[in-house]
Amino acid sequence: MSVEEDMLLTVKKLWEEGKFYEAHEVLEDIWRLFPKEDKLSRNCYQGIIRLAIAYYHYKCGRKDSALRVLKKVQAQLKECPKNFRYINIDYMLSFVSSSIECLEKEEDIKDFPKFHLNYQFDV
Repeated sequence: MSVEEDMLLTVKKLWEEGKFYEAHEVLEDIWRLFPKEDKLSRNCYQGIIRLAIAYYHYKCGRKDSALRVLKKVQAQLKECPKNFRYINIDYMLSFVSSSIECLEKEEDIKDFPKFHLNYQFDV
């Protein structure tokens, strides 16, 4: 298992526990694994980092901040491959869209996306 895969399992565990801030910190460590020249990987991971932060803002009661960040995430992740590295971007984007819709209607976000990984170590 690569360092990235191992770290993603940690992110998955934290994410599933609703520990979005902690997940964002591990995601930043993954982001740092990629050289600045790998703009695609860094951009896609940055979008996922922002998604964790958006849900953290939401859980802290900062719905306006969450909405603002979710809109950035939506634009950023649309530029990523549908299956970026080990992450299903289309699945994440579907939750981003529904979260934005809920917040724009001043409704609560009912569900957060799971952090599914597309490799054999996903448990």
